[in-house]
Amino acid sequence: MLPTLRSACPRCHKSIASPLAAVVVSRGYSTALSNHDEDTDYSESFTDIVGELKRRKRKADSKRRQYGNTFVDHILVTVRGGKGGSGAAALQATLKGAGPSAPCGGNGGSGGSVYLTTSPSLSSLTTLKKRVIGGQGSSGSGAHKHGKRGQDVMITVPVGTIVKEIRREGEEERTIREEEELDLTEDELKMRKWKRWIISHPSAGGEVSFQEYKDAEILLKKEGRWKVLTPTFDQEPPIELDINEPIKEPILISKGGLGGLGNPFFNSPRIASRGFLPPIQTFEFELKLLADVGLVGLPNVGKSTLLRGLTGKKAEIANYQFTTLNPQIGVVRVFENGKWSGELNDGVEIQESLLEREIEDLSRTLGEEFPDIRNKVGGGRNDNVEKIRFTLSDNPGLLPQASENVGLGHSFLRSIERSPVLVYVLDLSKDSPINDLLTLKNELESYKAGLSDRANIIVLNKADQVEEQIGKDRIKEIREAIGEKSDIVTLSGKYNLGIKHLVNLLVEKVGTARANATIEADEKRKIKETNTKEGNSFGLKRLEV
Repeated sequence: MLPTLRSACPRCHKSIASPLAAVVVSRGYSTALSNHDEDTDYSESFTDIVGELKRRKRKADSKRRQYGNTFVDHILVTVRGGKGGSGAAALQATLKGAGPSAPCGGNGGSGGSVYLTTSPSLSSLTTLKKRVIGGQGSSGSGAHKHGKRGQDVMITVPVGTIVKEIRREGEEERTIREEEELDLTEDELKMRKWKRWIISHPSAGGEVSFQEYKDAEILLKKEGRWKVLTPTFDQEPPIELDINEPIKEPILISKGGLGGLGNPFFNSPRIASRGFLPPIQTFEFELKLLADVGLVGLPNVGKSTLLRGLTGKKAEIANYQFTTLNPQIGVVRVFENGKWSGELNDGVEIQESLLEREIEDLSRTLGEEFPDIRNKVGGGRNDNVEKIRFTLSDNPGLLPQASENVGLGHSFLRSIERSPVLVYVLDLSKDSPINDLLTLKNELESYKAGLSDRANIIVLNKADQVEEQIGKDRIKEIREAIGEKSDIVTLSGKYNLGIKHLVNLLVEKVGTARANATIEADEKRKIKETNTKEGNSFGLKRLEV
């Protein structure tokens, strides 16, 4: 295979096809692209791995800020339903001397709730705020007018998000804890609670008798509104959601507080009750992308180039490490005639992104038509029948100790954890690609047991840069190490050589994975139907229309 790759390689052709290409070569872009400054020259012979990874993390973060990249796959969000409005202590207007006024205060409106839903247009948790609070209910008013309900708030996340409730604390528990530190007497504690939950008519001047407070407490206890404690995780299990499919109906995760009662409810027309403040909940949102195929490899092995060749997605490509800072997903559409949507002509070179932009700028300057170097030959919308389509994720390069979350380790590994098909991408031009393979397998297995077994396709990229015998020796070494359980594909992603064999393998693996997933889903559904229904987690239920 290697001689074929080298003989078909356009790098060996000395002729220059167009005047524009001659201008590009004359300007020396090929050498300029390889001469990077010290900040972007990543040496592979470093000894302080942890220090080097920290430096690369700072570099990656700097690039994110520079290019406005705001991909987020993990965030903690504080959620609270809206506070209920207070009831009104209002009196009807009467003629002078007509006797005492009748109570006419309305109840307070309930607070708005917080719901969770999904959107197919989202691929990151960037849109999430760190604090989400439902709308506050309006207070009641005179003439028996009840307060307006608070506005509901919707949290929208992409499919593939895992939601876990990690903390929950109510207002009553928080107040009790604070009062214990004040060392108050029992009477003082009782008075503080009365004033906290009961409001009075302005005519009372803030002075309410002991009996009025006592009667109000008895009535609120009958309604279950006096001592409302938030259930602990032992009493009500925390909310845990694994969103692996679109949510059809929004899910309630934090309910709004009840509104207070107006003065017609109480014996004394001078008092009403306040609205409830819902508990504060802290949720952990973790995004694990749902791509059918995940590319796994060290930095600068050509994963983004493969993404272009397979999907046509214009990913950023450059000859230095950490070009890809965030996961990128493309769609591969394979047709019945064997072609695919991102297919290029054999031997067409996929240029680096910087060079593409330079060529485009030169073409504008010279007034020439911008050459379409991609020159796709994949089937169009109407000339072929689609056989299968699947998603492909190009993930940032892994490094040693990524499983220990050094550098951006867990952030990268999280994006490939859910892909049913994983592909190792190795650089065949390196001195020891077998060591890179062992590093990748070790990091995947250390992060999650069994994850490395999911990768049974090994892509040896950059075969155009290797002499025939050297390449064969390295392939033999890899085959001896892994045995016959994995498929090895030798190709040149840059020149679109050997891609067809990879596409055929991916079609086979994805079809098998989907069939297994369907069987597993049916088994889970049967188990769920046979189990007895238990109570929902705290606040967890569908939106009732």
